[in-house]
Amino acid sequence: MPPTRDTSIRRGLEVLLVLQTSRAREKGGLGVTELAEILDMDKSQISRSLKVLTEYGMVDRDPKTRAFRLGWRIFNMAQVSGDQRLLECAGEVLDDLVIRLDESVYLSVLSGFEALTVAERTAKHSIQAMPAQWSLYSTSVGRVLLTDRTSAEIRGMYEGRTLRTARDGGVRTVDDLVETVSKVRDDGHAIVVDEFEVGLAAVGVPVRDYRGVLIGSLGVSGPTFRLEPKLEQAVTDLKQSAQQLEDLLAARNVERFPLGWGA
Repeated sequence: MPPTRDTSIRRGLEVLLVLQTSRAREKGGLGVTELAEILDMDKSQISRSLKVLTEYGMVDRDPKTRAFRLGWRIFNMAQVSGDQRLLECAGEVLDDLVIRLDESVYLSVLSGFEALTVAERTAKHSIQAMPAQWSLYSTSVGRVLLTDRTSAEIRGMYEGRTLRTARDGGVRTVDDLVETVSKVRDDGHAIVVDEFEVGLAAVGVPVRDYRGVLIGSLGVSGPTFRLEPKLEQAVTDLKQSAQQLEDLLAARNVERFPLGWGA
């Protein structure tokens, strides 16, 4: 029986997600066999998906290594995806923030069960921590992005899922997560130390649009030994930067829809 359209689309998307990982980028691409092993799928299925993705320019194949990597069309699409005003305004805010904190800073948005980094600035340190995607339940920006969800919605998201933490005392159950997100909501920021990964500390704060809708989270991360002593300052600086970003977005909105527009 031929695969259903839904199954084919899911398989193709899973291939793209693997090709955007640091493992794939560092190796300059992945072969059919490696992709099949990572996704636990048959090589023939992966080959069919890659054939279609290649036809549409979503993936390219290196003529020498025969490895597949994300295609140029993906990068072209990325240039026009999402809220361009948010990305444009975030740039200058992050430029200033990375100087003040001297640690890697970023803007993350909600993407399924992950916090996706859409803009970043990296500090000039040999030891860095800048994943492209962060789990929601175990990271600072992720927990911030969950604050607009009700307790019932959070329970529905994670029912039956295994929650892992890198240290004792971290979030291990849905009840832990609901309680933690509630505290983040009250505090207006999230701090995670050695929980997403031992030796990594991070802070996240919310970013809202002119309507008060949560649209992202500003975050900073770095080695625990370097960031933990300045966590309080990080919270203060991030909140100031988030307010600056919100003000810039509000100004852009006024420019786009001036008083009396549409009257």
